[in-house]
Amino acid sequence: MKYKTINIKENNPTVELALALLEIEIEIAKREGIVAMKIIHGYGSHGVGGEIKRALKVWLIRAKHRGMIQDYVKGEQWLASDIAEKIKQLCPEVIGDPELFHSNSGITILLLSNK
Repeated sequence: MKYKTINIKENNPTVELALALLEIEIEIAKREGIVAMKIIHGYGSHGVGGEIKRALKVWLIRAKHRGMIQDYVKGEQWLASDIAEKIKQLCPEVIGDPELFHSNSGITILLLSNK
């Protein structure tokens, strides 16, 4: 399996804790040979996940710049994304994920780097 899911909003962590957990999970996933990772961060409809989603947006740009991840695609952009097509080619397991068949603003898919 080259595809992994991590829920960083579970148990309502602080933004800092959620992002720290994400960094740890990415490092573990790389050691395990994971190619793509689904991040469940929520979208804030009930106040849960909104802060994490906003902070994650900035974090993703920095993580890509630092080489921690190759790229990412937001759940709401999955169906019309060139990055999603690249992820599907490298990790066909994502095709079976039912959460990706519709626009889902509470998730983001990462393409991990091999660094």
